[in-house]
Amino acid sequence: MKFIVALTTIAAITAKISAECAFEKIGYKCCESTTEVVFEDGSGTWGVENNEWCGITNKALKKRQWGGWNPWGQNNNNMPNFAANPWEQNNNQGNPWGQNNNQGNPWGQNNNQGGSQTAKAALNDGAIVAFMDGAQGPMGQAWNVGPCCTDADDVQFTRDFIKEITSQACVDTNRIYAAGFSMGGGMSNYSGCMLADVIAAAAPSAFDLSKEIVDSGKCKPSRPFPILNFRDTQDNVVMYEGGLSQVVPGKAITFLGAKNNFKEWAKMNGCTGEPKMNTPGNNCEMYENCSGGAKVGLCTINGGGHSEGDGKMGWDFLKQFTLQ
Repeated sequence: MKFIVALTTIAAITAKISAECAFEKIGYKCCESTTEVVFEDGSGTWGVENNEWCGITNKALKKRQWGGWNPWGQNNNNMPNFAANPWEQNNNQGNPWGQNNNQGNPWGQNNNQGGSQTAKAALNDGAIVAFMDGAQGPMGQAWNVGPCCTDADDVQFTRDFIKEITSQACVDTNRIYAAGFSMGGGMSNYSGCMLADVIAAAAPSAFDLSKEIVDSGKCKPSRPFPILNFRDTQDNVVMYEGGLSQVVPGKAITFLGAKNNFKEWAKMNGCTGEPKMNTPGNNCEMYENCSGGAKVGLCTINGGGHSEGDGKMGWDFLKQFTLQ
């Protein structure tokens, strides 16, 4: 039996909260639970909780390395970092992927015990889930999604990542998927533009395609690309309505906005007719008559903040599609 690789393009980090919160001195709280880095500046490392900025203290970022045969370099053994592979994950006994820094943490290098809800749903379904690290940019760890937010070649990085996985494990190469939150959601959207030949479908959260990429004609999926986006109406990091963001110095990005992103994907996928409402769930809409059997969806969380969408719904959407 082949295993599905659910590629979650989420920057994998670890962080701990200290008893003393230096961020309070500049009028902000420290994050209580999140370790998802949104950006870094001279004041420190920042995340979002309850739709408000908060400071992440005592960060311990896992830096991506490029040397040797392994393009990840994310853990002590310089081996790819997987969650729920079919081998035991204990002290390298019977585990060809090597032990990671988390001493058996099934979510890989992300110390957020809840982990990605999409990844959790995929794991429960018997999939292999791999967490990828973004490169270091002007504001910390991030992904290159065109105009922002690093200069790394993340398209080639992802291709190398997939090539290494499929050379080492029994993987159905027609069923590789991308999902992610925030910048991971940005790379998941972007993968549809640049990696549709190797990624079957995507379920991003809290990010859009950029207007710069779309207007320049650089988003050219090689095939109709199924995608389901999750967006929050009260997201104050990536605004639901879209618009210019200059959070990263020298790398301004203009978000399409949730509705325009939805329409653009429908256009690129040759979708016709009107979207079906409340599909696959409440407050969702889905174009089902698209070229090549693709589907394009948008699920709106009314009053929500900068957060991941319904992971099970996202996984159920992804797993119905294959490259062939």
